[in-house]
Amino acid sequence: VVKDLDATTKAWSSLLGIGDWNVKDVGALKLAFGTLGSVEFELIEPVKDGTLWDDFLKAEGEGLHHLSGRVADVDAMVAKLVAEGGEVMVHTPGTFAYVRTGGPGSIVLELSKTPSK
Repeated sequence: VVKDLDATTKAWSSLLGIGDWNVKDVGALKLAFGTLGSVEFELIEPVKDGTLWDDFLKAEGEGLHHLSGRVADVDAMVAKLVAEGGEVMVHTPGTFAYVRTGGPGSIVLELSKTPSK
């Protein structure tokens, strides 16, 4: 999560060599996607107050918000994480979730359904 998407994409391009950012405006957020090797980076600039990314930026400042992974069954993974003490932040059944894992080393996981082949 960043304060200024344009400044951050320029800085990361210079520092890390990430080029060809794919920038999208999705209403409450400005997003930029870039790759370094096989790792995709998603930069998020909240442009509306009250979103979970805006709240994060105000509370924590710029920084890593979540790690993302694809799973075959989002709902089963959400249930497993909740059973282990996780906290659901956002959940669209069958397709998407943000879950704070809780416990030691707690992180926010973004879970997306693995695309059908």
